[in-house]
Amino acid sequence: MVLKYKTRGNVSPKGKAKVYFCCHEKDFDRYFDIISDELLELCSCSVWYKGEKGTADSNDLREMSLFVMPVTSQLMYTENDALKTEFAFALNNNIPVLPVMMEDGLVQIFNEKCGDIQFLDRNNADITAISYKEKLGKYLNSVLIGDELAEKIRAAFDAYIFLSYRKKDRKYAQELMKLIHKNDFCRDIAIWYDEFLTPGEDFNDSIKAALEKSGLFVMAVTPNLVNEENYIANTEYPMAKKAHKPVVPFEMVPTDKEKLNEIFEELPAVADSKNPVVVTETLLEAVKKLAIKENDGSAEHNFFIGLAYLGGVDVEVDYERALSLITYAAERGLSEADKKLVEMYNNGIGVQRDRKIAVKWQEKLIDDLEKEDSDDLFYEIIECGDMYS
Repeated sequence: MVLKYKTRGNVSPKGKAKVYFCCHEKDFDRYFDIISDELLELCSCSVWYKGEKGTADSNDLREMSLFVMPVTSQLMYTENDALKTEFAFALNNNIPVLPVMMEDGLVQIFNEKCGDIQFLDRNNADITAISYKEKLGKYLNSVLIGDELAEKIRAAFDAYIFLSYRKKDRKYAQELMKLIHKNDFCRDIAIWYDEFLTPGEDFNDSIKAALEKSGLFVMAVTPNLVNEENYIANTEYPMAKKAHKPVVPFEMVPTDKEKLNEIFEELPAVADSKNPVVVTETLLEAVKKLAIKENDGSAEHNFFIGLAYLGGVDVEVDYERALSLITYAAERGLSEADKKLVEMYNNGIGVQRDRKIAVKWQEKLIDDLEKEDSDDLFYEIIECGDMYS
């Protein structure tokens, strides 16, 4: 199933943090616009949802940075995929879930069905408490990567690769991204690829811009490149050749080489993606041709690359690598990394929720801030605690 999306001003969702609206199908018309408008007012993200009855593809859901789930009587008391399948998927894949209580009297049944996961009460009228919108804003700021931070992350990459693939082959594109980044020498290289199919959009300008900043044109080769007219053969590949970009094709599915060479003139030899040695050797040779930007290997550099893998910013989501890089930065005294680890363990961002570990990193954060003698940062410790309190 192809997901639909909503953004501020209906702009392209590319590069924006992805939020999935998870609800009982009978609650969609009642609550989607209300909650999505609140999210978009506070954060320039993209809110994704199912356009019709059915089950969302697990590959799409795995790319989400957050699930937002309106809690209603329908959700709690009737059989539904939102709670049984999608909510469970998020928890099993360490994707944070933000339940929003839309009705009174559901706390007990919610705790019985969802465990100790905390929620935001949209109807809390206590004027002495922190407002719902303020809590929501703080939570989104801790979980999602905003536009300003995303730009800093992109600036930290050593180079860019342009990944070309047929839209119907997106699973092979994601597989190829992982194959590329399995090689440590490619860890800090970003990959541009069209994350979601958005029908009717004119890609020419964005394709041209992406090619300009990319040093390498990698192709995911499948029979879909030769069995019908396609955008890669007609536009992307000729554009790459005209821009004199090195081309590296990887065969993801056995494909007729004779037809391939007829359609793609001067195509280099196709590498077998199923052979790890061939993949590594091919990439190593190709990377030598890239204009690799030198980085200092600092804690800050590792922190930004870790955030990239945590939020899927121009790389695939890889929670294990994200945790390793962010932990590396924190262990070397970067207070921003300490704070991120507190948020990750408090909210279950890429890791299982664990308040004891969160407290450990919060104590280290205090120590590091004292060493920095930073009063301004010290007050941020409060935000690392319970966002729902």
